[in-house]
Order: sequence, then C-alpha cells, then structure tokens
Amino acid sequence: MEIRDAVAVVTGGASGIGRATVRELAGRGAQVVVADIHEDRLEEVRVEIEESGGRVLTVRCDVAYDDQVEHLRHEALEEMGRVDIVMNNAGVVAMGPPERMTMEEWDWILQVNVYGVIRGVRAFLPHMLERGSGHIVNTASLAGLFAYAWDSVPYITGKFAVAGFTEALALYARPLGVGVTLVCPGLVDTNLGETARFVGVDDPSTWIKEIQLPAAVAPEEVATRVVDAVAEDRFLVTTAEDHVKERVTQRAADHDRFVADMIGRLPTPPNLHRP
Repeated sequence: MEIRDAVAVVTGGASGIGRATVRELAGRGAQVVVADIHEDRLEEVRVEIEESGGRVLTVRCDVAYDDQVEHLRHEALEEMGRVDIVMNNAGVVAMGPPERMTMEEWDWILQVNVYGVIRGVRAFLPHMLERGSGHIVNTASLAGLFAYAWDSVPYITGKFAVAGFTEALALYARPLGVGVTLVCPGLVDTNLGETARFVGVDDPSTWIKEIQLPAAVAPEEVATRVVDAVAEDRFLVTTAEDHVKERVTQRAADHDRFVADMIGRLPTPPNLHRP
C-alpha cells in the first residue's frame, strides 16, 4: 500500500507504540486520525503533527465502549472522507494471581485488549471491503505467540486471543483486498505500566519477575517496522525474530517440553494461599 496520502486511524495513538506510529505515518505523508482516552496527550500529538505540516484529527475514544468506537468511525469518515489504514493498538495490563481476580477485573482487560480490537475491525472493515482496499493492523505482543511469564496471565490470555483473531482475519480479508498485519513486539519502552492494575498482591514489587525476553527497544523501532509491513503487505511484525523463531519452533515440536522448559527458566511463583 502507498503510505503517502493514505488516511490512517490509530487507537492508543497518543503514547508509546501508537504515538510513534502516528509520527512515522505522518512523516511518510499519511493523514492521521489519532484516538486515545487522554485528551491532554491528544492535544500534544495534534500540535506536533500540525507543526510538522501534517493533517491530523484527534478523537477521544475508549475502545472498551461500542458507541465510542462508532463515534471514532463517524468522525474519521466525516472529516477525512475515507479510511485506508486502521491500527487497533490501545491496550492495558493487569497483573496478579488469576484466581484472585474478579470477573470485573478480567472484563476490564479483555474489553480493551480483545474486544477493543474486534470493535475496531467491525467499525472499519465494512468500509474497506466496500472499496476493495485497506489495511488493518492489530497490536498483540510476543505474549500472543507464547506464554513467557506467570505474573500476567490475563494480559497473555488477551494477547493470545488477538493473535488468533488476526491470523484468522487475514484468511478472510486478504483475498477480498484488505491487508492484515499482526504486531508482536517484545519489550518496548512505553508508558503502558502507568495504567497497570495489580490485583490480589500486597506488594507489586514481589510479583513482577524477570522474564525471558530480549532487551527492550524504542517504540520508534516498532513503528518503523509496522509502517514498512503495511507498505509491503506483510503479516507479522516483531522485534525479536530469532527469539520468536526459537520459542515457536520449540513449542511446535514438543509443547510439553516447551512448557517444562519455561517453568524451569522462571522463578517459582509465590503461593499466596499458604501462611
């Protein structure tokens, strides 16, 4: 897809990977629609893009709500006339023992991380199919390709769902002219931890453990890879190709051994049900 003059919608676009991708898209000549729940950050992005000569529309949007995603679609089409690229990128983190999380807490993370992606696809895919062109980008994580830790079961659950949804979506949408990309970065220097919820843990520092992933990268590196993938119509974007290949190959060859190996690499979780 040609990026110059394309209209791109990015949720979670006022910080982290989303904001870096907005900059990358605008830098290559795209018109950008930036959606986020933080109005102050949206204003910062608006000023930044306009001062650099780009065209930008900002929309406050919480992807956990149907009506707000529908409002985003309406505003984008009303202002820009069309949408060529959608990046469903908004995300949150919940950490803690899975058995201590209420269904409301499970619902919170899944409404954003899973249903938020689905809402974005439902809102914009019909428009793309009518035109026979477009590209959808869904942000997951390496956590969507394999479980790398025990401290964030809800987060990993949601990212697995996004990865499966996006792969199946590619089988449906690509033959109809709509490209699909799955973004599965490793550790990235973002502010995602600002909204993290810790449930059932008295001291969060005792719950966060070292995970077996390569060193964190800057969000700008992920953004460049994402926009390149859209331009080249590629499916998978990651920042740790060798690590992904090793882990995914091992799991495919012997899933039992993979799980046992990961358990052996990680510290034993604390048993919070014993005195």
